Amino acid sequence: MEQGEDTAAEPPKRSTWSWLIVGLAALPLFVWWASWYPGMLSGDSLHQLAAVESGDFTNEVPAIHTIIIWLVTRVWDSPAAVSLVQVVAMVALLTLYLRRARGAGIPGRLAGTAVVVFASLPAVGATTIAVEVQVAQTLIGIWLLAELLGLAPDPNAYLSDPWSATRLGLALGATWLFDHAGLVGVLVILVALALGLRSRTHLLAVPAGGAIAIFLLVQGPLYVAFDVDRGVPPLGEAYAPEIAAVYRHHPGWFEEADLDLMRAVADLQIWQEAYRCGDGASLLTDREFDTTVIRAHAGAYRGLLVRGALTHPLTVAGHRACAAGVLFAPFRPAGERFETYVYNVPPNDLGIVRDSRLPLGFNFTKAILVRSDRPAGLWLFWRPGIILWPALAGIVTLAMRRRRLLWPAAALVGFLLMAVLTVREPSFRESFSVYALAFLSLPLWWPALSGDAAD
Repeated sequence: MEQGEDTAAEPPKRSTWSWLIVGLAALPLFVWWASWYPGMLSGDSLHQLAAVESGDFTNEVPAIHTIIIWLVTRVWDSPAAVSLVQVVAMVALLTLYLRRARGAGIPGRLAGTAVVVFASLPAVGATTIAVEVQVAQTLIGIWLLAELLGLAPDPNAYLSDPWSATRLGLALGATWLFDHAGLVGVLVILVALALGLRSRTHLLAVPAGGAIAIFLLVQGPLYVAFDVDRGVPPLGEAYAPEIAAVYRHHPGWFEEADLDLMRAVADLQIWQEAYRCGDGASLLTDREFDTTVIRAHAGAYRGLLVRGALTHPLTVAGHRACAAGVLFAPFRPAGERFETYVYNVPPNDLGIVRDSRLPLGFNFTKAILVRSDRPAGLWLFWRPGIILWPALAGIVTLAMRRRRLLWPAAALVGFLLMAVLTVREPSFRESFSVYALAFLSLPLWWPALSGDAAD
């Protein structure tokens, strides 16, 4: 139902319709949770759960995520508690998105259909119950999109309301905290808002100040309380594939001292043979590639990375574009892997095993996964490209039509840029935030094509 169709006699019908949409969105997500109990768990998930068990909090994965897992498992000591919280959060945020989309002039039926279809997709159901930081990042992205949808119709009223402005600040701060590249997305959104507000940029004081305050509060007192090791993977390690790309294309550029640095990590042949431009993890996870050496001499490898990038910027940019191809290319390039989900719980010392609470649901969803995960179906069910390109086309249309709803589109642009700068491996979890925000941005085509949302 369109916003303009509301009447005083219709609230009961609207309420019933809204609850029906929420129920239809919640049902498949809870079926996934009960069927794949205690959730989808990878080796990274188990490593993080082991850190929670030992109390050894590090910042390799943003420590705030590990701390939240610790807090949730104090109530119920099971990874199922974490996956359940994620499902509840997803339902709540989709409900918020639905309400804000309707308030921004997107017809209720269109927004509701988008919510139900999104929640019913096998990729969304299987990934929402994965104990991964990327799921938390995606939830924050949906929250941010919903807040920007609430801001778009009347930014003065929204930003003048302390509670609304504080919520936006909290969403921005969470974006910053839960991703080591989150500041990039925050800046993209603040710049987009500032450009649109022009002489009213003072209205951004509360959201910007709130984002900084929550970041400092978490990084300061909270991390001190949990004795967090603040070290993050050094640039020389995180971007070692970029060094390998320069070596692949310009081996004669390296001085002997540079080659000695590389040999200390792995034989130069490994730097060549294990390198894949579309799969940086193939180099970083090679058993003969010793990343501990990079961590012990972080400054030297950071210097090598910076010099290589400044000397051969096109090579490094080409590698980044190739690595980010997983976000844009609907079809999987020949010979490239693409990780979708982890079927079995990896062997572990934590006593965690698959224990479905809904065997019939497990068989049903497993059959769906098997069919959607076939190479011929990846482009349709898992690869974000098929969703991302139409969403970006909608943003371009919004820009040309000078629509105020271009602001909510900044959420997708910000998270897309974060992913482009950091994506390491061709996997759905690395693409989940982009996939989700692109899908939920598709209804922005309505105001882009209608005449009701003009500035």
